[in-house]
Amino acid sequence: MQAIILAAGTGSRLKKLTGGSSKSLVEVGGRPLILHTLEALADHGVGPVLVVVGHEAEAVRAVIGDRAETLLNDRYAETNSLYSLWLAREWVKGPFVLLNCDLFFDPAVLDRLLEEPGNVLAYDSTSSRGREQTKVAIKQRRVVDIGKDLPAASARGESLGMLKFDEDGARAMLATADHLIGDGHEQAWVIEATRAVCGQLPVYGVNVAGMPWTEIDFPYDLDVARREVWPAIWKGRWRRQVYWRRTRWLAAGAAALVLGLSG
Repeated sequence: MQAIILAAGTGSRLKKLTGGSSKSLVEVGGRPLILHTLEALADHGVGPVLVVVGHEAEAVRAVIGDRAETLLNDRYAETNSLYSLWLAREWVKGPFVLLNCDLFFDPAVLDRLLEEPGNVLAYDSTSSRGREQTKVAIKQRRVVDIGKDLPAASARGESLGMLKFDEDGARAMLATADHLIGDGHEQAWVIEATRAVCGQLPVYGVNVAGMPWTEIDFPYDLDVARREVWPAIWKGRWRRQVYWRRTRWLAAGAAALVLGLSG
């Protein structure tokens, strides 16, 4: 399964902290944000990966190295995320995962997304009240509407900006992007195409409430990522590593005992 990471934007709301560098390069846990995402995708066998770059493209490419392919949106200053996805339309060959570069998440979130069949959108049912939040309306697990303009009362949670499309979903998403761009909506967000696709075929929501994640738009979000989300992710990773070490040695000991008893 392929993956596309949208990373062309300027991240202007973080400029005071980043000095104007790409949002995908902000450091969390001592590493650029983009590397956390690429590592999670690689660990789950998702690839090849395409990163659509724009602002500070060469700096982003230098960090990515050979971990992913890149595609330049040289009109990033006058377009938006839907245009970046549209540029990648020829690269997509089938099912794919779509992510925003400003999403910082526990890899377990990706587990939940990939284990669900069909077209899937990750959402958090504990978050849907902010004006900047992309809210989702869900009925019988199916996403029936999505947008920042949704009334909070009708929302079931906030979209993380992480989606998985099967072959039919991929075709519908890219065809919708092509139609919107053809109609002159170059400044539209990916969310507008997602909204349209939800009316064309089933897109199911997977609730990841309780799992560590944050979208990094503002300085406060970056602080939350460093102070709360990363420690929670690292704690879970450390526990898994310790558990594996312990069970590995227990398994080895049990095998040696069986071999010894059997002569």
